[in-house]
Amino acid sequence: MARIIASPAVNRRALLGGLAGMAGAGPVFAQPRGEQLLVVMWGAQWIEVCRPIGEEWTRATGDRIQWELHAGGAMAVVGRLRPLWPRVPQNLIAAWDPVFAAMMEAGWMEPVSETDMPALRDIPDAFFKKDAQGRKMTVPLSTAGAFWGYRTDLVTGPPIESIEQLLEPRFRGKLCVPVPVNLSGLLLVSLAMQRGGNERNIEPGWQFLKQLAERGQIGRVVANNSEMINAMSAGDLSVAFWNTGGWQAVRDRFPCRLLTRLPDNKGFLFNEGFAVMKGENANRVAAAKRFANHFATAPINTRYNMPLGSGPTNINSTPAPAIADIFYKPDELERFAYIPDYAYMSTQVDAWTRRWETEITPLVRRG
Repeated sequence: MARIIASPAVNRRALLGGLAGMAGAGPVFAQPRGEQLLVVMWGAQWIEVCRPIGEEWTRATGDRIQWELHAGGAMAVVGRLRPLWPRVPQNLIAAWDPVFAAMMEAGWMEPVSETDMPALRDIPDAFFKKDAQGRKMTVPLSTAGAFWGYRTDLVTGPPIESIEQLLEPRFRGKLCVPVPVNLSGLLLVSLAMQRGGNERNIEPGWQFLKQLAERGQIGRVVANNSEMINAMSAGDLSVAFWNTGGWQAVRDRFPCRLLTRLPDNKGFLFNEGFAVMKGENANRVAAAKRFANHFATAPINTRYNMPLGSGPTNINSTPAPAIADIFYKPDELERFAYIPDYAYMSTQVDAWTRRWETEITPLVRRG
């Protein structure tokens, strides 16, 4: 985990001065101040970094921020809000791509634009979720992902430059992989793309996966971060496909290389950020946009992501040194990164899981 870097104190005059400097870029800063906002955020490191930012914002603008923590996974908020809609108290909800897709389908989210929120101009277009009319519907704050990687202290012979190498005898029993329900099925997407497919043409992935299982390459199938970290720490496995959070923990203990710039495959990205919720109170919606825009500005986006070990989305932000190899610059996104259709994948995971259990699990057990 990256070390928390303390930011300089922010006083009312300095913050208001910064807001005034951005006022010409959009009318939202001319809206009335002093609104009460309810913002849903994750716990742990997320809320720890957010509370001081919210307190500074209140002192500078008069908008009062009340935080509500996600209970369980972020998707649970969809079930909690559905019976209450349209009378829900939440104004901003921190979520990630699959949750955004569910809320967009329900019609709960307010469109956002650079006119209202000038900081969005400095966020790559690929990071936004858009509706059928092409309107931006999310405020991307962090980018994270899932990648192949390996412990360099355990892999002998040539370095891994293509996941086709994972079929080599030296990797028998050495692979740590997730079940399809984890990471929304990204393992299958990665294997499919290696053979010319993608999330909507997944059959090449199944064929590659069967080859790996038949040759006994899969040593462990894991279901969560703790299992992945423990598996990769034990010393009998050397290669894994997992998310940045798990990899960061492993890399704190052992030398690792993440395969984020493969010539024949991709790093798979997902974004976390804010959804601005629709509401009858126009002033409150405008206040929510102001606050979300503040998080998207380069200095706050840097400060927000630094202790999380996530990549900032604002192109003028500074990534934590610990994630330099997993942070893609704008000109690298098309070459090395891929943001799949998570909404579509969520409709396939149940079928993929059933097929895994009937076709792959017996092969893994046989080893």
